[in-house]
Amino acid sequence: MRKSLRLRMRSNIFSLGMLASVTAGIVLLMWFSVNTNLRLRQIIGSVPLFDTDEYFLNAIYNSHAMSGFDLFAPILAVLPASTLFCGDYNSGYIKAILIRADRTQYIRETVLCSTIAGGLGVFLPSLITSILFIISGKSLSAANLMPGETTLLDGTIFESVQFVWGGGLVVVILLALAFLFGAVWSNVGLCVSAFSPNRYLALAAPFAIYFGLHLFCYRVDSLLMFSPVNMLMPFVDFLPNILYLFIYQGVLLTTSIVLFCVVADRRLSDV
Repeated sequence: MRKSLRLRMRSNIFSLGMLASVTAGIVLLMWFSVNTNLRLRQIIGSVPLFDTDEYFLNAIYNSHAMSGFDLFAPILAVLPASTLFCGDYNSGYIKAILIRADRTQYIRETVLCSTIAGGLGVFLPSLITSILFIISGKSLSAANLMPGETTLLDGTIFESVQFVWGGGLVVVILLALAFLFGAVWSNVGLCVSAFSPNRYLALAAPFAIYFGLHLFCYRVDSLLMFSPVNMLMPFVDFLPNILYLFIYQGVLLTTSIVLFCVVADRRLSDV
């Protein structure tokens, strides 16, 4: 790994933007569980902070469904690194960079930094809260179900794998989707910054695109499967399979990266 790439990667991963993303993400994901049990403590008395009788997959689902995490996740993705290009271009620092590296190398490193930092911005709060719910909750096992008892994942694309590792495989898949989600929307912000190197536009546009696309798909039942909101917590019955989630986000990621590379290369041609 080149020294310049290491330095840029380090500055984005250990940044105030990353700290803000991780902190806000944890607060959003933990808010429902902690707030609910604190209220029960006031009413009943001695109640543990976490419900140890709850399946941890149910707790993870509730942390998404009962909070604004899935709505604001694109913002968490863009905070660490989507303004990389804006900062370099608007400050004029890009000229010093291009003296030591060609455009292709700079664009490649910028995309890599955005992908990893954006992915971690959504992945880390998901990982930390998932670990807490796993430690405090109970695993999902067919042997532990009461006769006739159903689970949250029955009828969804995770039904066939919900008992693998006591529900652990589902968590692994969700964490992989969280990283991919962050990478997608961080690069959407990066792509926007290549078209218009405005810091605030690069931060706001991914959320506007994300929310607008969701509203459009939500109005037509046949298009609901294309809503990006389904990519973080796909416990629904209208998605075709697990692979679809990765293909959908892979297409968005590839498209945003290709667009950024083409537009950024043209913009830097006269620097």
